[in-house]
Amino acid sequence: ATLILLPASHYAGQLQRGVNMMFSNSSSKSMLLLQLNLSASLGQVFIFLTIHHFSPLTCTTITTTRKFFTILLSVYQFGHVLGVWQWMSIGLVFSGLYLQIAAKLFVRCHGDEDVGVGESGVGKKKME
Repeated sequence: ATLILLPASHYAGQLQRGVNMMFSNSSSKSMLLLQLNLSASLGQVFIFLTIHHFSPLTCTTITTTRKFFTILLSVYQFGHVLGVWQWMSIGLVFSGLYLQIAAKLFVRCHGDEDVGVGESGVGKKKME
């Protein structure tokens, strides 16, 4: 990405502006940029570790849940107004996450004699 974006930002005239901003005397901008880069890199490490220790599906579930609560926090904190269809969509996301967790717990509690656990964690009939 760097090999593509550096020449593109230079061509657009944004590279010099960005470098000037980073090395300006404003330490608050530099500190904010440093905090942004650290949080982004920690997020990437978290994603890698989640996929490595659990599964891509678990990572997707965590990411979707985080985005879901971010939307709710944004509505609450900043007073954003959502329409009926938007609230219904949020309800569908929450319902899907709840059903996925409930299906995993059901299979875990009731064993897997008749039901196997597929990649999605939802019960599937075993092939005989």
